[in-house]
Amino acid sequence: MTLARQLKPAERIYRGGRTTPERWATWEPRVGDILVCTPPKSGTTWTQSILTMLVNGGPDLPGKVPELSPWVDADLGVSAEEVRAALNRQTGRRVVKTHTPADGFPVWEGVTVVAVYRHPLDVFFSLRKHLANMRDLPADDPGLAPVAQSLALFRDADTNFEDFDRDCIASIALHHNKTALSGRLPDVKVFHYADMIRDGRRAVEQLAAAAGIEADATLVDRVAEATSFGAMKANAQNFAPVAGTGFWKSDAGFFDSASSRKWEGQLSSRDMALYDARMTELIPDDHARSWLENGSELP
Repeated sequence: MTLARQLKPAERIYRGGRTTPERWATWEPRVGDILVCTPPKSGTTWTQSILTMLVNGGPDLPGKVPELSPWVDADLGVSAEEVRAALNRQTGRRVVKTHTPADGFPVWEGVTVVAVYRHPLDVFFSLRKHLANMRDLPADDPGLAPVAQSLALFRDADTNFEDFDRDCIASIALHHNKTALSGRLPDVKVFHYADMIRDGRRAVEQLAAAAGIEADATLVDRVAEATSFGAMKANAQNFAPVAGTGFWKSDAGFFDSASSRKWEGQLSSRDMALYDARMTELIPDDHARSWLENGSELP
């Protein structure tokens, strides 16, 4: 259990209603640890679950995924001491999660960073379901407003580094720019949600290869079956963050539909034109934008 050497410090502090940068201290990275680094609603829990099973040799885990693989820089009502203890009890490779872009945490030697992205409009519609499933969210939260009003806020808002949990297209673009494209992490492993859901078994194989985990066909099959959408939804108490605490109206509701192109039939041509203009402003490179939206299936 060799501690990972820090190569570069964080360049920026990101803070939000849940994002608490002081809590990075709960995790002392070891060589071999894996950091899943994604914008929200981009396949984070799925990716964590696959990798946690792979490093533990299969689906029979010694605890629930959110306990084994915490959102390391967030305060979700679990004390920092409990998170630190849960991580320290694990003697092998560990998997942790963050929604913070790569300039918001150090670069460590020997720590694998896996970044996953999703079409921003799919994120938007998934976020609406996510917010509606939160028990204590105020009824006037902007994310619960009618689609046109909520979309306008999501589309036009600028990134707020002191309120980073207010997700918007700008924060997704920033995450992509600072994590996948900046070169700060020269060996970052980048995945796209749309590619992963097209072939879940192949996603398991590719994540194992990215993390340097030896996984034979039997292990891949077992992990792919255990992390299918239906299996995770049926066993949400073992996968959903803070499941069983009453945080969600429905723990199973944390898992929406495992689909892409959720906006089709819901947005007008004007909505799409305004979205296109905003994306062109934020990501002027056509190829980079096309990949962020579609993954390997470029239009």
